[in-house]
Amino acid sequence: MGIQRAQRASLALTLNCVAFALAVSAVTTSYWCEGTRKVVKPFCMGSVKVKQTYCIRFNSSNINDTRLVQYIYETGEEKFLMRKFHAGIWFSCEQTVDLI
Repeated sequence: MGIQRAQRASLALTLNCVAFALAVSAVTTSYWCEGTRKVVKPFCMGSVKVKQTYCIRFNSSNINDTRLVQYIYETGEEKFLMRKFHAGIWFSCEQTVDLI
C-alpha cells in the first residue's frame, strides 16, 4: 500500500510539473496560431461615390431600420474576404489579405 501511494504521489508531481512547463511556454510566447480564414464582408457605410470592394453595398437610406430587407447581389465567393490573423496571449490581430 505504501508503494502505490508513493507512485501516485510521484505521478501527480510529474504531471503538475509538465502542466506548469506548458503554462509557462504558453505565457512566454506571443504567437499561438497563425492562418487565414474566410469571413463575410461587412456592409458599406461610406458614400456611394467611392468604389469599395471590401464591403457589400445595398440600396437603403436608413441603415438603422430593423424592418429593412437587404438585397445582396453578391454571390458565392464574392461575399467573403480572406483575413489573415494571428492569436496570442498578449497580442492578437486580424488584417484583410485581399483589399483590391
